[in-house]
Amino acid sequence: MTRWLRRHPIAVSALATAIAACGVLLIAHITGAEAVGRAFEEIHAWWLAGIAIAEALTYPAYAIAYRSVARVHGHAPLSLPLVGRVVAAGFGPFHVAGGFGVDKQALTALQEDERSARVRVLGLGMLEWALLAPTTCITAIVLLVQGADVMSSLLWPWAIGVPVGFALALVASAPRWRARVARIGGKRRAWLADFLDGAGVLHTLAAHPVKYAGAWLGTAAYWAADIAAFYAALRTFGLHLDLGRLIIAYATGYAATRRSLPLGGAGVTEVLMSYSLYWVRQPLAPSLAAVVAYRAFNFLLAAMPALLARRHVEPLLEAADELAGG
Repeated sequence: MTRWLRRHPIAVSALATAIAACGVLLIAHITGAEAVGRAFEEIHAWWLAGIAIAEALTYPAYAIAYRSVARVHGHAPLSLPLVGRVVAAGFGPFHVAGGFGVDKQALTALQEDERSARVRVLGLGMLEWALLAPTTCITAIVLLVQGADVMSSLLWPWAIGVPVGFALALVASAPRWRARVARIGGKRRAWLADFLDGAGVLHTLAAHPVKYAGAWLGTAAYWAADIAAFYAALRTFGLHLDLGRLIIAYATGYAATRRSLPLGGAGVTEVLMSYSLYWVRQPLAPSLAAVVAYRAFNFLLAAMPALLARRHVEPLLEAADELAGG
């Protein structure tokens, strides 16, 4: 079944688009078609160029981070054109296992080390949140101190949950805990060991910031560009958010990053992002319109370069399947 889905990316993309459309229609039904229609009457079209430019910048930024993380465990640097193709393919909406599934298979085929590939991909996912989560946490604390007109139930989880989560991850990934995990048997041990070694990748990146500067700078540039695209989408429909509320709305809307979600986060992202804007006191109808504009570039138009890149990446995915098959 998985192979069939991978061999029919256009059909899977159509399914993902239908799921995303259902999410949009659900919110439009709740909001009212008339209100949504009014939101599309006054469009500041020049901001659409801002969305396009910012989204285009996310690709090289993520490729730089990806290439740096791929070097962990002593592996040789990958060529930038190859990394660019893998990154573009992974952002496509036709992966049932998400973009990280493509990353793992590509690294496995290139370096014939399936476990190292899995651990580095876990580390890449942790790296994404290692920058976004603390930024959002600090933002939430500032907004709470200022008494900003934002739902406190939206801010407190960021203010408290992030420090607690980082503390637990730091303790859990300590060497003595890894030794305890080694004594656990079965699949549970393998899952825990991979997770802790993924956190170990993050430790490696932090311990050698100059050597792995690309990982940190690339990820920071990726988030900055994608948030800029989100901001441009808001301005397209006349919404004005200060930086603090923009970060909170964006991070809440991406409870899981789009590369980690199946089918590019179809449906889930549209609903969460629309309501995250509503929770920071923005009207729901133009919020939905802004999310549609943002996802048109971030999700729909991403399918085109992803489909082209997939043609070059497919041999790697097939090779990974052969290695997994023994």
